[in-house]
Amino acid sequence: MKQQQGFTLVKVMLLGGMASVVVFASLKEGVVQERLSGNFQKDINARLVAEQGIREYRQKLDAALGGNPQDVNALINGISKTGSGTITDSQYQISVNANGNEFEIESLGQRHGEHANHRLVARFELQPAAKESIFQNAVTGCKGVNLSGSGSVDSYDSSKGTYEETKSHDGDVHTVVGDADVVLSGHSPIKGDVEASGVIYLKGSSPILGDVRSNTGVDISPSSSGIRVEGNVYSRGFFTHRGGKIQGYVRAMGDAKMEWGAEIINQNGDAFDIQYTGSGQFKDTGLQVQDGVHYSDAKFRVADLVVEPVKVYDPDSPDYDPAKPNKECDPLALPFNMDSIIDPRNRFTPLNVGAQQILHFKPKQAVYERNGSSVYVAKEHTIYLFQGVDQNLGTATEKTQLAFPFKGLKLGSDGKIKISGGDVIWLIDGDLTLTGDTHIWIEKESSLTVFTTGKVSIGASAKVIAEQEGLTKKSKLPVFSVYSSFDGPNGFVFSGASSLYAAIYSPLTSILLNGSGQLYGTVRGASITGTGGTGIHFDQALKNAGIGVQPPGQKPTLVFKGWHYKPYQVADESEAKSAE
Repeated sequence: MKQQQGFTLVKVMLLGGMASVVVFASLKEGVVQERLSGNFQKDINARLVAEQGIREYRQKLDAALGGNPQDVNALINGISKTGSGTITDSQYQISVNANGNEFEIESLGQRHGEHANHRLVARFELQPAAKESIFQNAVTGCKGVNLSGSGSVDSYDSSKGTYEETKSHDGDVHTVVGDADVVLSGHSPIKGDVEASGVIYLKGSSPILGDVRSNTGVDISPSSSGIRVEGNVYSRGFFTHRGGKIQGYVRAMGDAKMEWGAEIINQNGDAFDIQYTGSGQFKDTGLQVQDGVHYSDAKFRVADLVVEPVKVYDPDSPDYDPAKPNKECDPLALPFNMDSIIDPRNRFTPLNVGAQQILHFKPKQAVYERNGSSVYVAKEHTIYLFQGVDQNLGTATEKTQLAFPFKGLKLGSDGKIKISGGDVIWLIDGDLTLTGDTHIWIEKESSLTVFTTGKVSIGASAKVIAEQEGLTKKSKLPVFSVYSSFDGPNGFVFSGASSLYAAIYSPLTSILLNGSGQLYGTVRGASITGTGGTGIHFDQALKNAGIGVQPPGQKPTLVFKGWHYKPYQVADESEAKSAE
């Protein structure tokens, strides 16, 4: 019996020991699980803190977009490339690394010091606000347009075909400053709309195959019974019609006068052939009647008639900038910025290309000679017009704007210049003159952009030949464009007999077209005068040019490109000491 009791005691002790082992194992597993859960919670918190750091920095970036930054440095410099924040007993640390228009925001989230760490990297791209091409019309004569020759104004689209294949009626003519008039005499048909801040005078037999819009008045001279205006007439002032037909209708916020032989067709059957706010003087003829009611009847006189104005430069406008006062005529503020393009203290030398000489230009870093060595870089920063433009550098590898500087450039006799290999830029502090039987040859996918402070003259048999008209595919630059800050009369003269493809931007000078050659592209000047047979054929492809201005209300945007977690490593003491 005693032996059985002793065996039972041993069994109980064994079972108690096993139970103790199980209990201790369970307790240990519980502690491990608790620690794992705690570490997991810390890890999640560190990750959430890292994400919060990204969110808060992104909010600062969104606020900074209102300042219209043009590049990443301008965006992030006002915020700081580093920062930190605290959320209860957690914190995050921010750092920013930029590469071009793309940048990374790195946020290190930490919970209880370095017990839990997560490094989150988010990638973004700054996309500049969309720019609107400055080349929207065939002719922009800021202070006036006077076309008395026989050349027509129309349009085509080089991106879709040749002039003959795509010609159309989008050859618009504009004035945009003060009371600037448009005078059309001779036989210069305008195949597009005509808008003037001043008076529009239709003289001779020049028809307008589009709408007419004026802030001051419209004066149509006596003529045959042919079409004078194919579209409608809108005047915020007087309307005087002395002969010929208007295919559309007439709206005038002033006096209206029609002479014998003047007729309004109203081909689309508008409810009113004419409406006006002032007095009406009409001849008692069957031509000046609608549905049996004479135009002098009270039904055609509307006191509250409103005609949309032609947009002009207004110094009372809330967005007027005294530093750039002529923005309607010069949206690029070119003269204001020209000193940053061509240093007025430069030591450029003139270039003369004469008989049987051939020069070949490719994109390269331009230098000029001083004390026998090439030491001066033409421009060490991007020309502001080219911000956002992916310039085709060909084989050149420099990051700065590539340009060739000259004190003046004269191409005479039978000299020739070839442009190839990408986008070439000339900086000319002086005049650009092309005379004689000279050639500038621009190969496909290449372009020539000229910035000049002097006069431009293209005469005789001088030719600028573009193998492919319109815009280059990569950079979206016009194949040949001229930007002039010259302030004086006749700063751009095209008197040649050969055709020319060019985008001309000379907002402070008068432009004279008195040759027989045709101009394909567009022209903008203080005033435009055409006295010869030069026709102006607007290339609609230029509406998509890479050089432009930012429309009101537009601002840059941030595009999220992706994110990833980056391992966080802490060096031990031996590694830290060896690093020191």
